[in-house]
Amino acid sequence: MTKYILHGGFTRIDNELNRNFWAEIIRDVPEGGSVLLVFFAAEDNISERASATIESIKTQTGDKKLNLAIATEKDFIEQLKQADAVYLHGGSTPRLLRALEKYPDLEKYLNGKTVAGSSAGAYAIGRYSPFHDDESGGEVRKGLGLLPHRVVCHYESPDMPPNPKAFSSLKNIAPELELVLLKDCEWKVFKV
Repeated sequence: MTKYILHGGFTRIDNELNRNFWAEIIRDVPEGGSVLLVFFAAEDNISERASATIESIKTQTGDKKLNLAIATEKDFIEQLKQADAVYLHGGSTPRLLRALEKYPDLEKYLNGKTVAGSSAGAYAIGRYSPFHDDESGGEVRKGLGLLPHRVVCHYESPDMPPNPKAFSSLKNIAPELELVLLKDCEWKVFKV
């Protein structure tokens, strides 16, 4: 069984929702296990984002010893094979999708793991999502479809709401698929 965790964005905020999110990612990782941190969506400050993410995870590990690795596109598949959990950091959804689409058998390597995505990471995991005003492209985009859901991050966000026209269009696309609305810092778990 694969555990997917979709997060609405802004993991950098230190609050109870986010602390519980990091704890959920590592909950099923065994002692000495590995968490692969994927920053392919980040456009800048990658080392700063990675350091903050590592610190956030470490605050939730207690006495558990974990290996935290930063993904590289060159070694991504080998890194996935070693990982017990994978975290897809937010940033540019188009950038993340371009990177992940290079690996056509990606789902096979995620099988049986915990796979968490925040904002762009959640959009990549889902089937459909709305564009935000700061992104180019159409009104609704296709994700990888690892989860057959329509995903909306930053729902009702004062800082980064989805494009209203795109969100309205998404409501009418594939209505048979669950619509997951995630406010900033909110998250949900799906097991498949």
